[in-house]
Amino acid sequence: MSLLVEKYRPKKLEDVFGNTDAVETLRCILKAKNMPHLLFTGPPGTGKTTCAKIIAKELLCANITSEEMKNHYNQCCLELNASDDRGIDVIRDRIKMFATKKVDSQDAIKKIIILDEADSMTTAAQQALRRVMETCVETRFILICNTFSKIFEPIQSRCAVLKFDKLDNCAIKTYLARIGNEENIQLSDDALEMIITLSDGDMRQGINILQSCIYFSDDIIDEKVILKITGQPSPKIIAEIVESLAKNNVEKAISLFDGLWEQKFDAIDLIQGFFRYGKKIDSYEILKAVGPVHLRIADGINTKLQFYGLFYDIMKEINTI
Repeated sequence: MSLLVEKYRPKKLEDVFGNTDAVETLRCILKAKNMPHLLFTGPPGTGKTTCAKIIAKELLCANITSEEMKNHYNQCCLELNASDDRGIDVIRDRIKMFATKKVDSQDAIKKIIILDEADSMTTAAQQALRRVMETCVETRFILICNTFSKIFEPIQSRCAVLKFDKLDNCAIKTYLARIGNEENIQLSDDALEMIITLSDGDMRQGINILQSCIYFSDDIIDEKVILKITGQPSPKIIAEIVESLAKNNVEKAISLFDGLWEQKFDAIDLIQGFFRYGKKIDSYEILKAVGPVHLRIADGINTKLQFYGLFYDIMKEINTI
């Protein structure tokens, strides 16, 4: 089976879900048949790389026959992941060489360089990149990053910045359901909701979870399969713990939690489970209690006592003691 992420990667802007403002801006760029340097920023799995590839192919191959398209695209577009080589050498050896080479094209934009994870480049590499952007006027850059603040300010100022947000649950649900139908995957409603919750606005993550489940289940994919594949604690037990705390039933809450702890779930996954539950029911009190504990666990203080303290804080925040 081929990777579902690549098989169902949108080929046109019309097929891209979410981020309507960014997509509309890109439509205007395609209509003008020209573009400035672009900087796509936002969380992973929101369509940044997909949109970059669509734009590059539309601008570079608009007047090319389908037989010539792949070869022409490879000649005129360079795709790099900056995390593979963060230093200045990749700018000198690959990017500058590609940007300065001559290509047979009558278009205003002759070459496009797509640089993914650009925020992982060193300062020296970004300074060298700025110089290439200034001097190679027939080459356009599409830079992609997760953290906008890590991009050198002189590079920011040379780019039109498009911000991509996390995809909403409806968009992810629609796309995953479509993949399930086309691949004849039996997916229960609970399983679909669980994938949406775990993907947290990341379409790629959702599709990868779905594909992993296909390999491990020949029958219908339900919530139990999702939890087994991802190694996540049951959200139903998390909810039952909080509900027990709301009723001052501390003994039951601790008993339920001890059962999870004995299953060797990672402390980060457990605390994120409480965070997701608080977010799901829109409870400021729970989120307020979870925040400091989450921080301590992330710092390595991941003992059971941290969670017992969390239970006390939750009870205190919801005014049950």
